Amino acid sequence: MLEFKKIELSDVPLLRPYFEKCTNRFCDFSVGGSVMWRNVYETEFAVSDGALYMRFRLSDGKWAFSYPLGAAFGDTVKKLLEYCEKADEKLIFAAVSEEEKKEMESLFPYACTFADRDHADYIYLGEDLAGFKGKKYATQRNHINRFLSENPDWHFEMIRKEDIPAVNAYFAKYAAFSAKDSFSALEERKCVLDVFENFDAYGFFGEALYVGTDIVGFFLCEAVADTLMVHIEKCDRSVTGAYQMLVKREAEKYCTGKLIYVNREDDAGDEGLRRSKLAYRPLYLAEKYTVTIE
Repeated sequence: MLEFKKIELSDVPLLRPYFEKCTNRFCDFSVGGSVMWRNVYETEFAVSDGALYMRFRLSDGKWAFSYPLGAAFGDTVKKLLEYCEKADEKLIFAAVSEEEKKEMESLFPYACTFADRDHADYIYLGEDLAGFKGKKYATQRNHINRFLSENPDWHFEMIRKEDIPAVNAYFAKYAAFSAKDSFSALEERKCVLDVFENFDAYGFFGEALYVGTDIVGFFLCEAVADTLMVHIEKCDRSVTGAYQMLVKREAEKYCTGKLIYVNREDDAGDEGLRRSKLAYRPLYLAEKYTVTIE
C-alpha cells in the first residue's frame, strides 16, 4: 500500500534524481513546480519499488496524481488503482503529456481526458531567446536597444545568499505596485518569499538586473535534464527593455551544454501574460491533460 507524505524542503535531494528522468519538460516535475507550490496544492509523495508517486489537490478538492516516475506505467498504475479503490476515489491523473495520455488510453480505452490551455507551459529554444535574431524578434531588439541607450550604467549580478535581503526589498516594492491581486498572484508571492527564506535548500540560481545601484528586475531558475526552468521572473515595467534584458540573459548565460530549452511556465489564463509569452515565439506549448480512469 502506498504511503503518501507531505513534501518538505528536506525532500529536495530525494526528488531531484527522479525529475531528471522526466522527458516532458513540464515545470510540474521540478523543485520549483512541486516543492515551491507544495502548500498551495497540498502536494504529497510516496516512493515504492524505485518509483516516485506524487499527488496534489485539484480546484474541486479531489486528489490527482502525476504520472509516476522511475518504473513502467503498467506496474505503477496497478498500485494506484489499488490505492484509489481502498480510498473509494476515482483515479485521476493531471499534468499528463500527449504521449502519456496515449499510453493511458491504450490501457484504459474509456478514460475521460481534457486539456486546459491555461496550464500549458511555454517551451522556447534557448538559442532563440539568447540571440533575438530575425524579423520576428525585432520588437525585443528595439526594446533592448532603448534600454541600453537610456541606462548606460546597467549590469547583472549573480544572486547569492547574502544578496537576498536586497532582492527581497525590491520584490516587496514590486508586489506593492503590482496591480495583480488574483488568488494565484497572492499565492505566488508567498512562494517567492519561501524561496528567499530557504534559498540554499531550493538550490535555484539567477541574477538581478541593476541600473546604477538600483535593482530593476531579477530571475531565479533551475536546470532539469535539457531544460532551463524559469520559476521566478520579475521586473520594473516602467523601465523599457528591462523585461527583454532578463529573458535574453537567462538563455544567453545559462543555455549552454546540455541545456537546450527554456520553460517559462504557463500563463494561468492571464491575457496580458499570454500575449507577452506568445510574443517571444515559443517553440511549442507543452499541453497538459487531466485523465480520469473510468
